[in-house]
Amino acid sequence: MKQESIEISKKTVVVSLLIIAGISIILKMYLVDFSTFPSEDAIGHILHGIGHTNGNFEPIPAKTLGWSIFLSPFFTFVDSDNFLDYSNLAKILSISISISSIFVMYKLGRKFFSQKYALVVASLFAFEPHLNYNSVQALTEPLYILIFIISFYFILNQNSRYQYYLSFLFVGLLWWIRWPGIIMLIVI
Repeated sequence: MKQESIEISKKTVVVSLLIIAGISIILKMYLVDFSTFPSEDAIGHILHGIGHTNGNFEPIPAKTLGWSIFLSPFFTFVDSDNFLDYSNLAKILSISISISSIFVMYKLGRKFFSQKYALVVASLFAFEPHLNYNSVQALTEPLYILIFIISFYFILNQNSRYQYYLSFLFVGLLWWIRWPGIIMLIVI
């Protein structure tokens, strides 16, 4: 007996992804504490992001500049003497990036699975406890994971030279965010 692949409508997929993202936001909002400072690593990136808004682009010992440079344009909109305001903005950005990664993970899952299984992939990604915890800490992981997924997607989607160059561009960004991202260059 042959099983036929049942295609789900685009509207159903979009609604399903929005529900998954909504539940993920609820989980993240449960975990986040906007009244406390983030971890020491995140504090360093936030301080350097504030420095970048003021024109200071000195290298950070043992850290990459990707996350702090990403934060700096958003910090220009905050005019506060309270470090907690910058910290909370970094947490919000980290959560937003983590939520947007769900949709990109679905697209990557579609490279390997049917629509319903790609939705399962996206939901497993959205509800993974460690990823949810890291996304509320204003750490580099959410941006690193998003760029990693995007670069992997373009590596698998080598239909034109344009996508080939995009995969190298995203691997470069990946290495700029975290040094272990250079491993993706070997994958390419």
